[in-house]
Amino acid sequence: MNKAKKPDSVLFLPREAFNSLVSALDYFVATETQVGETFFSKHATRLKTKILKHGRVCKKDNSESVSLFCYGIESAMLIKLLTYYIGLGEKPTADYFLQLEKQPHKKAE
Repeated sequence: MNKAKKPDSVLFLPREAFNSLVSALDYFVATETQVGETFFSKHATRLKTKILKHGRVCKKDNSESVSLFCYGIESAMLIKLLTYYIGLGEKPTADYFLQLEKQPHKKAE
């Protein structure tokens, strides 16, 4: 019986950190329209899509966060992209938390 591999880690990010993360990915996604697909835009597009599709908003005790389940290779790519982005000194471009919060999700069974 072939079981699907479960993600290696889970990240719980507060609203501002989540917005910063997705904004960083969005920066690399946007570069594709200017210079064509690059290593960074390709991986950022894939990660951003996954995060906005599968991330879950968690609300507890007047605090909001997002849970993200990641495989090792995804975690490594996030770190790589964020390292480059931090060097650019960019700020969040939008409230992606609000976008994720409005998205309907199936309950875990």
